Amino acid sequence: MRTMASFTCKTLTLFFICMALQESCGLPLSERAELPAQAPHQHRVRTKRCSCNSWDDKECIYFCHLDIIWVNTPSSFLMASEVPCLVAGAVQLSDANASTQPTKPAPVSAMKDFQWVQGDVCEVQLMVYNPMPYELRVENMGLLTSGVEFESLPAALTLPAESGLYPVTLVGVPRTAGNITVNGYHTSVFGVASDCLLEGLSNVKTSGSLVEVIPALPRLQLSTSLPRSAHTSQPTPKEELSSSVSIQLFNGETQQLTITLENIGSEDIETLELTSKTATTKEKVFGEFLSWELEDALSRLPLKPGQAVTLTVNIKVKLDFSGQESLLQDLNDDGISVMGLPISSPLRQVLKPRPENKSVGSESGKAEYSHIKTLEAVLNFKYSGGAGKVEGYHRELSLGVHVDVEPSVFFTRVNTLPATSTRQCHLLLDIFNPTEHELTVSAKNNQDLVLHASECQRMAIQVDKFDFESLPQPDQETARFTNPKQLEEERQHAQGSQINSKLGICWSIPSLRRCGEASVEGVLNQLVLEHLQLAPLQWDVLVNGKPCDCDVIADCKAGDAVTLEVQLTNRSKNSVGPLALTVVPYQDYQNGVQNYDLGEAVTFIGSNTFYIDTVKPKENSVCVGALLFLYTGDFFLNIKFQDDSAGRELPLAWFTLPSVHIRALDAQPQAGA
Repeated sequence: MRTMASFTCKTLTLFFICMALQESCGLPLSERAELPAQAPHQHRVRTKRCSCNSWDDKECIYFCHLDIIWVNTPSSFLMASEVPCLVAGAVQLSDANASTQPTKPAPVSAMKDFQWVQGDVCEVQLMVYNPMPYELRVENMGLLTSGVEFESLPAALTLPAESGLYPVTLVGVPRTAGNITVNGYHTSVFGVASDCLLEGLSNVKTSGSLVEVIPALPRLQLSTSLPRSAHTSQPTPKEELSSSVSIQLFNGETQQLTITLENIGSEDIETLELTSKTATTKEKVFGEFLSWELEDALSRLPLKPGQAVTLTVNIKVKLDFSGQESLLQDLNDDGISVMGLPISSPLRQVLKPRPENKSVGSESGKAEYSHIKTLEAVLNFKYSGGAGKVEGYHRELSLGVHVDVEPSVFFTRVNTLPATSTRQCHLLLDIFNPTEHELTVSAKNNQDLVLHASECQRMAIQVDKFDFESLPQPDQETARFTNPKQLEEERQHAQGSQINSKLGICWSIPSLRRCGEASVEGVLNQLVLEHLQLAPLQWDVLVNGKPCDCDVIADCKAGDAVTLEVQLTNRSKNSVGPLALTVVPYQDYQNGVQNYDLGEAVTFIGSNTFYIDTVKPKENSVCVGALLFLYTGDFFLNIKFQDDSAGRELPLAWFTLPSVHIRALDAQPQAGA
């Protein structure tokens, strides 16, 4: 037994000596091909010999000559452009002037697809493991580089026994611009310093990583007035976002976001650009979701190191305000009429209490009008300065914006009624309050409407008709190469914007001190739009030079000649005419009886028929006549088109003339008569 133990000890000693000789000669203990295929760890070459004093130092011999430089076998080797918390990354500027673009002398396969920036902290990431049954303390671990001047910032870490894969990040600062090659890294374990080259790592398929170091660039730090959010905006991966904010708004509400940009670098910020990108969503967004004014911030440039500038971004959510069919059905089930009210007045409709056995709009029904919708966008800041700007480089900083949108009001029904003036009409809106709070709706020149929670009322708004023909039209080339559906959407959007500006519908929730706008875009159908539009043929009637419209009563003296003018303005795209109009006077006794037999009360000076020649587009024509009232009283003039008129094939709505009401008064006796 003693002989066997002695033989084993001699054999192990010889084994250690052989390993020491191979290690001291710079050769591996075994060739890679001779290793078993399932060997979990492979020995690596070390470029520095051990410092063991003698072979009796068993601990030194064990750790040094059994290749305890475990970092020689990383699972992965990743180079990062820069420390993410400091900068958003430097990218090459796409400039039309090619002479400002830095050249890349290294082959594409050897050069990384990113750049490091002079003076910034850069990093290399790798995964390592500790196969030993002991806790290891690694000190002075840093990068081995060649090329430009590079300051490696050493790291120290402790690995538990048999740790498995462990992430390690090595950082450093390139001090000059040019090309730098990362050849490997160095470590110190138990006082033994070792250098590890990438060319000796089988898991890394390169002998070195070449990175371009571009000239110094400024650095911005971003802070906002809104709390940060953990939401990831869709347009940009989370890794590329410097920060993200989140907010909850009611539909139609506007919130201001104050952004502070501070120069935390050593270079002046000379240029600054701001763009936004909204995530693709099935929700229709009306108007600008994000808007800002950058002129004040640009006037502060160049921004010196340590200085800051603020700018305000307006977040305005305006989604569809139309109620869904399921909402209308739900309201009908509660006994509320949403089909429209009599012409007489906009009567108030109150939502009746639901029966006790019926929940407040079952989950599916209530979700239709209480569902929270989401809008996301990314604000991207592009800035540059210093030597990097001269070479055509810039930085980018991205801010994610996440908005949860709650419903404010719904328009369940829309209709129109004619007004006394041909240039006006009444717009009828059935408005539903889906919130849990009392809500007030107001419009220009209209009384406020108070809605309790889950209440629906009708609002009547008298509006001037709109001249949609005056809106900008796309040129022929644009119309030819644009999808007709898109052109129609743009046309309806322009019309809706014009109508909204005139209506000025707003809502407010006093208990929450929240307010916003309500838009009819997406609510108005084609029939309603036609009723709101000025007729292409615009008629004006003047009595003694004064317009007769909007219940205006023209006064005259009995026995005096009254001048009557009929003016036609052609706003259509085609010529109109010739036309013939006949003026028929009558009296209305306000009891359903109208008297047209006024031969002895009214007489015309000349003919009672007016003739209008052909009127070209954007032109007008005026015909003048006169009549005489022989008695006092209230008279009306009915202006009709003759059946054989050339314009009879045009829509009847094009020939709506204002009503003419004339009051003939007694002639005042002259003084001294």
